[in-house]
Amino acid sequence: MKLWNQNSKDKNSAIDHFLSSEDITLDQELFLYDIEASIAHTHELEKINIFTKTEARKVISSLKNLGKLYQTNKFKLTAKYEDCHSAIEDFLTKELGSIGKKIHTGRSRNDQIMVAMRLYAREKLDEIQLINLKIAKAFLEKSEKHSSNPMPGYTHLQRAMPSSWGLWFGAFAESFLDNAELFSNTKSWINVNPLGTAAGYGVNLPIKRDISTKELNFKRKQLNSLYVQNSRGKFELELIGALKQPMLDIRKFSWDMSLFLSQEFNLLSLPPIYSTGSSIMPNKSNPDVIEIMRANFSILAGHYSELENLISLPSGYHRDLQLTKRSLIHSIHCVLKTMNLMPNLVRSIKINTHRSNELIDQDMLMTDQAYEMVQSGMPFRDAYSKVKSNRDKNVQSKNISRKKSSSGSAYNLNLQVLKSRFIKLSKNK
Repeated sequence: MKLWNQNSKDKNSAIDHFLSSEDITLDQELFLYDIEASIAHTHELEKINIFTKTEARKVISSLKNLGKLYQTNKFKLTAKYEDCHSAIEDFLTKELGSIGKKIHTGRSRNDQIMVAMRLYAREKLDEIQLINLKIAKAFLEKSEKHSSNPMPGYTHLQRAMPSSWGLWFGAFAESFLDNAELFSNTKSWINVNPLGTAAGYGVNLPIKRDISTKELNFKRKQLNSLYVQNSRGKFELELIGALKQPMLDIRKFSWDMSLFLSQEFNLLSLPPIYSTGSSIMPNKSNPDVIEIMRANFSILAGHYSELENLISLPSGYHRDLQLTKRSLIHSIHCVLKTMNLMPNLVRSIKINTHRSNELIDQDMLMTDQAYEMVQSGMPFRDAYSKVKSNRDKNVQSKNISRKKSSSGSAYNLNLQVLKSRFIKLSKNK
């Protein structure tokens, strides 16, 4: 039976499938959060005498039991239910009769799903942030280990200046530390309680929303009931936007790896576990793992665009918003499976030091040579012109000292600053 229609004759399987075919699958992710929020809602209903103390105790006991049954696979969320919300109400009604029928007092499935989504998103952000910090640590360790190992630096995919592998690894370390801060800010921004706003217009009951706000560890309650509905999709969009950042980093890292692993560059190598072979060419070893990592950014970009277009709606709830669940949950799954591979992959990278030195030619020292002249008092533009003209005369550069390199450059990495940030972010987890 549907919560909104108890007429068993009024059914059409094709329409039912069209309206909610994926809902039950997605709701597997949200069911325990829905139960958690229902317990907090029970306390609010007890406070305004919808439940007696005895009734509230029975409802909470049944909800906790439902959670245990679900976790041990003794209660299955199947297509016989319209969604996870109807499954909870059906279970309580069968267990407690008329007492169970009271659970939906003062709420709508609209605020019910939103609070479950916020709890889910908050926990997944914590999980992703932890992985993000593990990735940052792996890059930091690599940067420290190879801080002075020379590497040819490129711009426009042309040889540019001498660099170091410490700089390359360190660039990703700092970026993932920035991501960790972004996740903290995003979590704080979405950590507001929509429960108690019902379908967008509140209810004619003095619901004590501060109870669920405190019990569910929200920063504050989201106040305006209409804005709560208008924020559906908006908050998910911000979250996916934050998730795009580490995936952008992984895409860039994967691009670099694809180049540096090629026979033409031959600067890096990975264990065979990260490669596959060709079905036709026995000589091939293909870096498929990093190529799929690179491709997975497009999945997030697609969900972001899908969601951005989806929420172009008038104020209030519209059934279109049901699809916001799919965009967010699928995005989180994609990010988790991609990021979880990164720490061990980074640690397994081997550097071809001979090839790295070989690719640093005399031309790549010209900028350093110009700055040697600058330190002797020559204007930079004059030094630039002189070095360039000497190139045509085949004048060889001298060994360049980098003791005075700028902070954060290839030979002055200041890794202690990044380590301090890492420690601070890890303590705040």
